[in-house]
Amino acid sequence: MLPPRLAALVVKDGVSLGLLAEGDRALVLALAAGAIEVGRSYREPEVNDLLGAWLAGPGTMLRTDHVELRRWLVDAGFVSRDGFGRAYVRGGAEAARATALLGEATGEALSTAVTGLRAARSAEREARRQAFAVR
Repeated sequence: MLPPRLAALVVKDGVSLGLLAEGDRALVLALAAGAIEVGRSYREPEVNDLLGAWLAGPGTMLRTDHVELRRWLVDAGFVSRDGFGRAYVRGGAEAARATALLGEATGEALSTAVTGLRAARSAEREARRQAFAVR
């Protein structure tokens, strides 16, 4: 369900948006944008709460905060902001950009896929750790 490159990124820890290649950063930002409902206008505190929750869950691979993530999403064109910086919207054009990168899956389905990949990777690490301890 996730593009292979994104699947490789979401199982890492401490990923910095600014150090990612442009294509990788676009994949991660498209994934993060899925936390914001298309067509709904949000006030800044609401977007901050959504992005904070996303960073604590599916976005845990990132080493950033909700403020930096919000700025990246706006600057990269995955979310638009009004001229006063008070309203944030993920409109049709922004959603289409994310869909072009990630496919038709919903933000919830993508988040579930990320959580599953991270859990599988964690289980693999634990199994290796236990196998090593037995030796």
